[in-house]
This record gives sequence, structure tokens and C-alpha cells, in this order.
Amino acid sequence: MQNKLVGKRGGPEPKLAAALWVLGASFAFALLYASGKLSGGLVPALQIVWIRYVSGFATVGGIAAIRRVRLRQLLETRRRHLHLLRACCGIFGGACSIYGATHMPLADAAALALLQGVFVMILAVLLLGERLGLAQLLAALLCLGGAFVIVRGDSGGSGFALAGLAPYAVMLGALLTASEIILIKILSRDESMLSMLLHVNGIAALLFALPVLWLWQAAPWPVLAALCLLGPMAIVGQMCNVRAYRLADAAFLAPFGYSSVAFSALIGWLAFGDLPSLATWAGTALIVAGGLALIRR
Repeated sequence: MQNKLVGKRGGPEPKLAAALWVLGASFAFALLYASGKLSGGLVPALQIVWIRYVSGFATVGGIAAIRRVRLRQLLETRRRHLHLLRACCGIFGGACSIYGATHMPLADAAALALLQGVFVMILAVLLLGERLGLAQLLAALLCLGGAFVIVRGDSGGSGFALAGLAPYAVMLGALLTASEIILIKILSRDESMLSMLLHVNGIAALLFALPVLWLWQAAPWPVLAALCLLGPMAIVGQMCNVRAYRLADAAFLAPFGYSSVAFSALIGWLAFGDLPSLATWAGTALIVAGGLALIRR
């Protein structure tokens, strides 16, 4: 009897394969968020993100060469201004997220980063003219309530001021990431994934080269070499997500995407001995519940 998990071509069922792709992407992005903390705080967040985009550009260029795609063909676009805006959202959003994750427990930062789903919905209503129903509004408020619980937990229940800048940096990073997602949705109507990846990595690397090199913080070569792996890791993570969403619906895959919180908590525990607090788990549960409700709607 043929195994139920084996499809007609001998591979896994599409849904199982899609779930594994999402888990792989979530782990890759959890490592990316933790990069500032794993580097011992020796490298500024903006420098880390810039290194990621430089190595990402090299990775995409290598993929294009292997596929024998002409560089001129990939660079042809009528929406260079949107690529520029996306690059700015990406590099500042990444810097905010990494800065926040460096200065607070990784599980808390990963949970707050999930707010990007709410921000995507709000921006879609404001910029794309999509409609917002009562159920979606209540789900969004549930997510924001979860963020409130996490930030209050980080402040020791004594007020938001004691929580420091880190939680707000992560939430700003989530907003900028959501803006980038909206731009990706607009750009994907006319351009290939490889072209979008080449533009965002190349523009970000060029645009911020002088500021980053001027503010460059010296670090051990092994640390810098490890940070150069972030670009390929981010590209692989994005490709894993694309592959997953081609195989299964977003409603099915959403719960697996929230595994980034579990991966971040595991990294924080193994590397730094951080154990998520009760407030973190409660807030995460509210954000996940609200996010799943949004997906279902």
C-alpha cells in the first residue's frame, strides 16, 4: 500500500511539502532577526542589514548567471522609483527589527514582528482600496492587544517607558516590512521575482554604501564572514515562501509561519538562556489568534 504522504511522482504531498518550505523559511528569518544578538552586539544593525543586501545581490547575480538570464533584461523596468522605495523600507525595516531583537528577548521581538500582518491589512485598505470588515477589525484589535501585553511584560508592568526603545523599534520594523510587502504586491504584477530581488538588493547596497562605510564598526573577520551568509539565507527564505505558497493556500500555511516565534525562543534559550515570560506567551497567543482570524477572512 502506497504511503499516504507520497504523491503520484513519489514526492511528498503538496501540503506537507509546502509546510516544510514555510518552516524552513521561518527558521532562516529567525536566524536573520537574531543576527545582531548572535554577533554579540559588535556590529550595528544598519551595517548588518547592508552586508545582508550586498551578499544578497551577489547571490541573485549568481542565480541569474546559472540560469543564463541576461542582466540587462532583469534591470529593465518602468518602476524604478518603487524599487527605490522598497529598498528603503527593506533596509530601515530590517535595521529596526535587528536593533530591537538585539536589545530584548528574541521570542518577544519575533512575536511583535508578527504585527506586520495587521499593518499589511491596514495599508491594503489605505493604498489599494481593499475593504475592511468588522471581523477583520476585531482581529486586528486582538493582535494589537497581544502587542500591548508583550510590551507591558517587558516593562515589568510598570509602564511603557520602562520597556525601552527596542519593542517600538520592532513594531516600526514590522510597519516598514508591511510597506515592502505592499510594494512587492504592486511590482509583482509586471516583474519577475528575480528582477525584483536584483533591484532591491542592488539599490539598497548602492544607496547605503557611503553612510555604512563612514559609520563602519570594526569586528572580527569570523563575525563579518558569518554575516555575509545572511544574504543567501534571506534569498533562500524568500524562495522557500514562494515555493510554499505555490503549493498550498495561505490559510493552511499561516500557522506554520508563526513557527518563527518558536524558533526565536529556541535560539534565545540555547544561545543566551532567555526563557519567554508568561506575558510573552499570552501576547503571542493573542497575536497568532488575531492573525489566523485575518487569514480566514
